[in-house]
Amino acid sequence: MNNMDTNFLQTEEPVLISEDAQDESNVSNTQTNGTAITFEPLGPEKVRWFYKSDLKRWTKFDGFDSLNIEYRYRANFGNEEDVSSLNGSFNYFLGLYTVVVRGGLYEVDLSKKKCTSIFWPGEESEIFRGVWFYDGYEPYEYGEEVEREHLNLFRDDTRKVEDTEDNGKSVLRDVTIGDMHVVWYSSAEVYSFKQKTFINTKIMRSVTKKLGTYFQKSAGYKLIRSYKTDANEKDKLNDITHLVFLIHGIGHKIDNKKIIKNTSQFRDCVKWIKHKYFQGTEQRAEFFPVDWRSQCSFDGGLVEQITPLNLKNIRQILNSSAMDIMYYTSPIYGREIQNSLANELNRLHSEFVERHPHHDFKVSIMAHSLGSVISYDIITGWEPFIKRSDSSPRIHLNFELENFFCLGSPLSVFLALRQNEIFKENLNLFPMWLAKKVYNIYHPTDPVAYRFEPLVAKDYCRYKPVGIQAYGIKCDYSEVPLELIGNIDTTFEETNGTEAKAPDVKKENETFSRRISTWLNMSSSNDSKANSSNQFEVNTCPLSRNSTPVENLNHRLDYILRDSIGGSASNYLSMLYTHTSYWSNYDVAYFIYTRLFPELDKTMEDFLKPEEKIPNFDLQLEQGNSSKVKKN
Repeated sequence: MNNMDTNFLQTEEPVLISEDAQDESNVSNTQTNGTAITFEPLGPEKVRWFYKSDLKRWTKFDGFDSLNIEYRYRANFGNEEDVSSLNGSFNYFLGLYTVVVRGGLYEVDLSKKKCTSIFWPGEESEIFRGVWFYDGYEPYEYGEEVEREHLNLFRDDTRKVEDTEDNGKSVLRDVTIGDMHVVWYSSAEVYSFKQKTFINTKIMRSVTKKLGTYFQKSAGYKLIRSYKTDANEKDKLNDITHLVFLIHGIGHKIDNKKIIKNTSQFRDCVKWIKHKYFQGTEQRAEFFPVDWRSQCSFDGGLVEQITPLNLKNIRQILNSSAMDIMYYTSPIYGREIQNSLANELNRLHSEFVERHPHHDFKVSIMAHSLGSVISYDIITGWEPFIKRSDSSPRIHLNFELENFFCLGSPLSVFLALRQNEIFKENLNLFPMWLAKKVYNIYHPTDPVAYRFEPLVAKDYCRYKPVGIQAYGIKCDYSEVPLELIGNIDTTFEETNGTEAKAPDVKKENETFSRRISTWLNMSSSNDSKANSSNQFEVNTCPLSRNSTPVENLNHRLDYILRDSIGGSASNYLSMLYTHTSYWSNYDVAYFIYTRLFPELDKTMEDFLKPEEKIPNFDLQLEQGNSSKVKKN
């Protein structure tokens, strides 16, 4: 056995024996003289497989996946006894060493001991076969070696006690595996110690014998054979009912796996939300990372060649992030970016349908920053710097969208800069064929994010965006009344009873107007040629308390998060954080999950235990006062 030495103790006294171990050892010896306890190899259902990405803790595969991996493992690497235990159970295999897992999105390769993503490249994790466990059922690193030694020790009808004292305490076996020491006191008392903490001198053993269980627990871990629950084929994910594509913004050149990491973060948030509030639902949303940057060649490194060496680090950061905006507004590379994103979206959708032809699912997009602009342009057919009369084919997607979620989006600025084209043709900026619902989600201190509603209906610059409530709080957003900017709410609801400062929406909208005006003055040399009745008038928003919008929206577009930082962002790092914090925000996860499945928010209490029931909160606008959060 590799890295493994078996030592039988030949000393007078046993090592670290507790009273519990003594009692069980005595019972075991008695049973050896009478009815012997024997151990058979673990069945497939007793073994549990795990996966781990980066530095995270091991995550267990569900029962269905674990069984299938174990079946394939035994068929390829097991002995005759292992193979005979399979009973012809094979479910989800692709090749000789591969098994499809995690709801059909990943593939385990036993020959490489890796779990890789099927639909998108770059995501890979280690896998591990859990046989023995410790500390809350964490898989033990040398579990398979311990299992072989355990079977050798207890498989026969008789047990050999290698070291016995007059008082009956015994050590059955002492094994060194790698950097660990494993000691058997009985069949149920197996402990693992770091070699540096394993004391085998006669003097220290005499001392620690008096300390008993306390020293034993502090010096090592008790090992447990087999996982706490049997793997069951019914323990598996439901079919996907909503497929969500997550699209990145700028900065992907710096870390081309960033969108995969962000997607994993958001997936973990949604998983926690679902486990906490919606355990009984059969609805399943899956999130696919979409990388459009890696496929673009652009200038072939020309920008890098002309970059001065002064302030090299800062220039490289700008070249790898903000330069994407310049590329997209370029008449040469804008079309290349659109093609890259559209092709990747269509590829992911087509491959998913090919592998899951019987799944009945809807599709939505979550797009961050510049990604929301590119996505919008692809769906609506906007092609920068290409005349409308151009006969070149337009780019479109192979599927329709249920929801279009924009996170930290500058889309309205891009649309405002195109005002001549947009308003001259009297275009509907957010038509139903773009998506059934559009949500502009932003943090109050995100410097890149802008509002949508005043661009569509100018009167809405007088009204606050809809406040996204803390996760776990029921809120019918379709019933939230309009609230004038002058009536700033100071009671944004917080989890755990804490309070957060309400965002200064009035100041934010004034800043919005100034920014738009600046952009328009800089970029609109032909404003006078446009139809003045269709102009986007940003400076005509009187804050009358009693007025109502002339034009009502079909549904609200702007949704603002709670200000978790408090106050306005005061430095570059805090602003950068707010712009990139959406993926790990539980408020965002809850809001989006309940927009994907709106029926869940209305029936949330059906999924909760009685002690977890949450009071229903409705936002009500009181006449003459700011809106208050009230309990029903």
